[in-house]
Amino acid sequence: MNGWDASQIGHLAVPVLGIVCSGLIALWYRRRGINFLGTLTKIVVGALLAARFAFILQHTDMYGLDLLAMLDIGDGGFSDTAGLFTAFVIGAELTRRTPAARRPLTVAALSGALVWVAGTVATLDFAPARLAVPLVQVRRLDGNPVQLRTLTRKPMVVNLWATWCPPCRREMPVLRDAQRRHPDISFVFLNQGESADAIQSFLREQGLNLDNVFSDPTGEVARRMNAFAYPTTLFFDGDGLLFMRQVGELTQTGLDERLALLRRPRR
Repeated sequence: MNGWDASQIGHLAVPVLGIVCSGLIALWYRRRGINFLGTLTKIVVGALLAARFAFILQHTDMYGLDLLAMLDIGDGGFSDTAGLFTAFVIGAELTRRTPAARRPLTVAALSGALVWVAGTVATLDFAPARLAVPLVQVRRLDGNPVQLRTLTRKPMVVNLWATWCPPCRREMPVLRDAQRRHPDISFVFLNQGESADAIQSFLREQGLNLDNVFSDPTGEVARRMNAFAYPTTLFFDGDGLLFMRQVGELTQTGLDERLALLRRPRR
């Protein structure tokens, strides 16, 4: 499962709501004899393709020639500027010869845009609570206990995972590489409910050399942070407060986008 909490759905869910709103208005006009649904569809598809393509061009070093990664919109990668500009250009061209459709199409487009803006603002009210790193005792793989909150004073990324979870296994190399590339951020791999032997066996089999691997035998951190699915990745700022939560598998591009936000100075 790949998903976000309310603070992260803006890349996908809110634009979808805007598109649905525009589509409903187009259907309403269609019943009254003004049919521009095909034109609206072309505008939406063109804008989404342009927004995605522009984002990929901005991050060619991350995508390389990996076609599957380019097609994985789960990383939330779209360029709003490119999408809106393309929508305007396509809309202007398609209605140039059919001025009768210009006004209702404008109404539908503006309505969708307003829903988009309102939805984006609304998600801010449902952003993850500014919870602190939980005061929970976890265990090193040698069995020694340690307080999670004392692990670092830097921004921290805590990945809640399990060896039996396929998305957890797939994203582990992405997190490993990020740990190497971002020494200014502390990455903590917190296994949920498995033995140290099972964890070490998995790491050996996968050839994963990770720092900061711990076990949370009772899943207490997941309960404290309201994490109900794996993998869940928690992003804490330098003050030890929850900044962002990702539910589901992370891609390299998606992770780097979130790390850039984590580094951004707080207003």
